Amino acid sequence: MRYFLLLFLLTAPGAQASRTEFSAQQVKSAYVFNFIKFVEWPAQEIRAGGKVRLCVIGDDGLHASLIALDGRKVGEYELQVRRSTDPVNLSICHVLFIGEQERRRLVPIIKSLDSAHVLTVSDIPGFAERGGGIGLLHHDDRMLFEVNLASTKKAGLRLSGQMLNLAANIFGR
Repeated sequence: MRYFLLLFLLTAPGAQASRTEFSAQQVKSAYVFNFIKFVEWPAQEIRAGGKVRLCVIGDDGLHASLIALDGRKVGEYELQVRRSTDPVNLSICHVLFIGEQERRRLVPIIKSLDSAHVLTVSDIPGFAERGGGIGLLHHDDRMLFEVNLASTKKAGLRLSGQMLNLAANIFGR
């Protein structure tokens, strides 16, 4: 787990070897950025060398942190960061971070994606357990994550075994 976290932190925007403290937004950004490396989309959805659209809804601070990564390579993909304000057309995203401001609309947002090939990520408590793809957790000043396998499989996504081994909880096996 420490290696995975270190990998996340070292790729965080503005990460420096001498820097020992990271903001919560930088840590979340690093996790989201690195989740993309461990997810496989259906071949017809993203071609090798294609662009991964990372959308953020309901968390302007995270969007501001992630925008620094716009255009950066993530594995074989180029990252394209977008802010979404309208929950109607979110299926154009490959990764969707749903922020705290969208807590009340969480279930309708997840249902609107139905079986779209979208990896959903959030730090809303109970996110993965309630049908989201990957939920970020704050526990004892550490960030952990949970995975809902049923949700990611329904979206046609394949998560790396390495990533699943590091998950604090896995739902929907």
